[in-house]
Amino acid sequence: MKHNIPGPGIDKEKFLPVLAGCSCKKCADGCPCVQRFGASYNKDGTLQTQHLHSEGQKVMLECNRNCSCFKSCVNRVVQHGVNSRLELFWNSKKGHGVRTLEEISPGAFVCEYAGEVLSYEEAQKRSSLQTKADMNYIITVNEFCRSGVIKTHVDPRYFGNIGRFLNHSCEPNLFMVPVRVDTEIPLLALFANRKIIVGEELTFHYGISSVSESLNNSELEGKDYTLLPCYCGSQTCLGYLPFDKSLFDVNKTFS
Repeated sequence: MKHNIPGPGIDKEKFLPVLAGCSCKKCADGCPCVQRFGASYNKDGTLQTQHLHSEGQKVMLECNRNCSCFKSCVNRVVQHGVNSRLELFWNSKKGHGVRTLEEISPGAFVCEYAGEVLSYEEAQKRSSLQTKADMNYIITVNEFCRSGVIKTHVDPRYFGNIGRFLNHSCEPNLFMVPVRVDTEIPLLALFANRKIIVGEELTFHYGISSVSESLNNSELEGKDYTLLPCYCGSQTCLGYLPFDKSLFDVNKTFS
């Protein structure tokens, strides 16, 4: 599938197109969509340098179906989907992985991490039922804004795209940015943070690690779904995959 779909516990109306469009024929700096949060892309579709190396990502908004501009608009990138030649391969330790069959430039969009968008309760239920044998990662994206934290839980297990096969690395060559097109639900877009050579495995960092907490928590330490080993092989490897501890309520059972 190309983009996220509503999963259990999510109001389907959140996936309706609600963002205002522009009346531009050729979008530039004066485009209302661009002016709202500033330009994001260069003419070749790569992220502008200030966004590529920024620690705190700004809101990214693309032109949408309510806009008058053409599909070739410079402010339409993620919505077009994968345009690089990618390949699945098998690793004896990590399982499936993804590598590129062509060189990828810094700031280039690679793919989405797409799946079912879940409510917190459903994400918690599914996370608690997973084991180490389940090669699946339910990701939680936290966006910090003035009104609080916007949480998006995405599970690619039953519905997903090639992004579900991307492995974690403590020194990744991709990074994730929430990008909005038509709806308030973000697309979890993965961009190259440096030049990536032909045949190189594509990886991203799964998130802030809860490893130090889990190692000191006897309740969590004995669970089969926690402390999954990391095999990225980087010099800064923490040894375990990050996970969202809030999704693992050891005192709660599910039917």
